[in-house]
Amino acid sequence: MEHFPAESSPDITYEGSATSTPVTEDRSHAIAFAAATAAAAEAAVAAAQAAARVVRLAGYGRQSTEERAAILIQSYYRGYLVCPPLSFSYKPSN
Repeated sequence: MEHFPAESSPDITYEGSATSTPVTEDRSHAIAFAAATAAAAEAAVAAAQAAARVVRLAGYGRQSTEERAAILIQSYYRGYLVCPPLSFSYKPSN
């Protein structure tokens, strides 16, 4: 495999010509891919920030300790009503 110095490489043209070579196509593809990736990352950050604003504005997480305890007790109780313990009423059938 032969290596060419940058000045004499046939893939690099300094005359401003619009010739398309595999190297320039690969470079332009890589640049376009990097730009698209950066745009997608910026969009993801913006979406995450918007979601955080919605959560803050909706007031989630602004409950007192007593309110959180009441919600926890209620959720456990509702779970108990939906699925009562089977340990005393379970009788395996033989």
